[in-house]
Amino acid sequence: MNNSLRYLIYLISFFAITSFGFSSCVTEEDYADSSNINLKFSNDTIRFDTVFTTLGSVTKQIRVYNNENKPLKIDRIRLGAGANSFYRLNVDGNTSLVVNDVIINAKDSMFIFVRVTINPNNQSNPLLVSDSIIFSFNGKEQYIQLEAYGQDAYYHVADKWAYTYDDAGNKIDSINYSLAEDKGELSGCIVNGNSLEWKNDKPHVIFGSLIVNSNKTLTINENTKIHLNPQSILFVLPNATLRANGSTQNNVVFQGMRKDDYYSELPGQWGQIWFQAGSKNNLLNNVTIKNGTIGLIVDSCVTNDIPTVDIQNTIIENMSIYGILSRGGNINAANTLVQNTGKETVALTIGGKYQFVFCTFANYWSYNSRRSNSTLLLQNYYYDADNNIQLRPITECNFYNTIIYGTNEDEITIDKKDGAELNYMFESCILLTNSLKNEPPLVSNCIFNRDPLFNNPQDGDFRIKATSSAIGSGYSSWNAVYPNDIIGNFRQYPPTIGAYEYYPIATRK
Repeated sequence: MNNSLRYLIYLISFFAITSFGFSSCVTEEDYADSSNINLKFSNDTIRFDTVFTTLGSVTKQIRVYNNENKPLKIDRIRLGAGANSFYRLNVDGNTSLVVNDVIINAKDSMFIFVRVTINPNNQSNPLLVSDSIIFSFNGKEQYIQLEAYGQDAYYHVADKWAYTYDDAGNKIDSINYSLAEDKGELSGCIVNGNSLEWKNDKPHVIFGSLIVNSNKTLTINENTKIHLNPQSILFVLPNATLRANGSTQNNVVFQGMRKDDYYSELPGQWGQIWFQAGSKNNLLNNVTIKNGTIGLIVDSCVTNDIPTVDIQNTIIENMSIYGILSRGGNINAANTLVQNTGKETVALTIGGKYQFVFCTFANYWSYNSRRSNSTLLLQNYYYDADNNIQLRPITECNFYNTIIYGTNEDEITIDKKDGAELNYMFESCILLTNSLKNEPPLVSNCIFNRDPLFNNPQDGDFRIKATSSAIGSGYSSWNAVYPNDIIGNFRQYPPTIGAYEYYPIATRK
């Protein structure tokens, strides 16, 4: 071996040894230690979007970047749910539940591999299995959200964007959405031209918002369960139709993603069903809508002669704002319970046309602060963008055999501006109010300020006790139109006021 080769080997060995010595002798002072430093991630949320049909184990990778000019030491990397998590991590070969003292060199990165194992046929699993990877360093924490489908279901994942622009062309709003027919039968939708039908053999899970597009009719049959994530909205566009048609035994159900006990009656878990102006022939029959922000938004229709939505045998409950918010809509409702809302239970604003028969509107709200809004609001105007009053008449607003009650002293607000109609009528109703008089033609045969004696309103049971004044006080002419109550019991002559006909406990359904 010549001298030049020996010298070259000596230099390589020297630099290898000294480089190892430098990297292994980094002191705490050599690390980037500011609390203002942030890790960068290849994704802030990792979603395992495979729809499992058998026991599934899927692995994805995440890249974690240190963009600082010094090495960064991460004290701990762990899963939020610890040993109970559906997920497992591999951090540079380390599969421990907690990985300590991970160093990323300056301007360098590292990979983390994440595995999720789920049996989708286990119906006790959450619909959405969530967790997070927690990085603890420099006295702070950062997170990567993990999401996977926990059950075999039809998943409607928002993959489109729509934007709203101001006059200057600037984006002022956006919506992330999917269409009701996207992916066809893979998402549980049978498409026949403009007719869409959702299958009911598995739950439907909506991520983001979902749109029933113009000229489409979406039919949802009995025993279909629809779960929506936070802020999800179901839009029914102009010239579109939603027909949710359940049965007494098997309602169509709209609810949030969580099914465990704490969330079973918790308001505000998703957005609303929104019938936009010009949607038509909408039907809600034997439907339960619960635990959202607004049960229904019903906007003005092209003509007041055709109802925007026909609501029958339906329950709307536990809404953080409104049960029904109408803005000039046309609603026909019978055998309908709307209960437990943060603001008005039924708010009929910006005019419109309405009929309610055998309904119960009751508000025993107990979340957050005390409710100040009434159960029912009627309003014949609105404020435009320049804060000017614009009049819109309520041409008809008729209540028959209906209960309007709650925990406030007065549960009816009539907010009328002169110059436009606000025509209402209450016949054979139980009303908690001091603002109306029992005089025809506007009010007749009503019972004022007398407790209807619901069975257990705090727990959502609005059947009638045996000593209630509602029993036998209804107007019998409506029996021919609606012979059965909200749960299918035959109505007596004369009928019980409200959505539930009275029957002794032993014979009730």
